[in-house]
Amino acid sequence: MFLEALILGIIIGIIRKGKISRLGYVHFSTKPLIYISALFYLAIVVMNLGLFNYSSSLYSVFLLITYIFAGLFIIANISMKFMIVPLIGLGSNLLVFLANGFKFPLSAEAAARLYGTEMQKLLINGKILFFTPAENASLSFLGNIITLGNWIAVSPGDIITAIGVVLIVQAIVSDKFIQNRNRITFSKDVFK
Repeated sequence: MFLEALILGIIIGIIRKGKISRLGYVHFSTKPLIYISALFYLAIVVMNLGLFNYSSSLYSVFLLITYIFAGLFIIANISMKFMIVPLIGLGSNLLVFLANGFKFPLSAEAAARLYGTEMQKLLINGKILFFTPAENASLSFLGNIITLGNWIAVSPGDIITAIGVVLIVQAIVSDKFIQNRNRITFSKDVFK
């Protein structure tokens, strides 16, 4: 979802007469934090593919570390235009994750629609490790209750974060005042 938001932000920026090269000119503070966050998220993807035998606590710890590093990166760059939007989305996801004992609320209707009635029954009986039924969860309105077609269930926090990514990227691409500050050029007439 976030890759699509990045691409959509670039497209909107180009439509607004922007240049994709401006993304390279932006200086982000504490850049390694977002790389570390992405690395832990990639580890979670590998876990979900079943390529690694893990305990539920390892999954929860990796997801918590992902949120913490991404949040610290966003806070370090909060002065950038629209950076508050993904912070709100990330914060709402973290809040619902913590409020439900390191589990995400998943709508039983979404589980049935996306994964079938077997998965819905497992969810209702509490047999899915990382999800809890949204109908019995704390702050269930912040859980994975929105389905996008027959593809994925997302939370309002995911949508807010994706909108924030679109806003940030399109603002950078279409900002005519962003220049490369690392390169200093001189006029030929200066040395005459």
